[in-house]
Amino acid sequence: MTSIPALRAEFVRLLTVDSPHHDKRRRDFNQAIFMAPDGKPVWNETTLDMVLGKFDRAIHNLERQ
Repeated sequence: MTSIPALRAEFVRLLTVDSPHHDKRRRDFNQAIFMAPDGKPVWNETTLDMVLGKFDRAIHNLERQ
């Protein structure tokens, strides 16, 4: 079972950190939807579905570990 702090850290990482490459075919690709220092959205049209998608991916990433 995954701890809450680990899940939170992975979720925030997925929300705020771009992957070092731009290859969407790679498993570790990530495109941030919020800016790290201030939490402002990257796009005007940020939706709840986008945020929940990152949450689902955070859970999936931690289950693979």
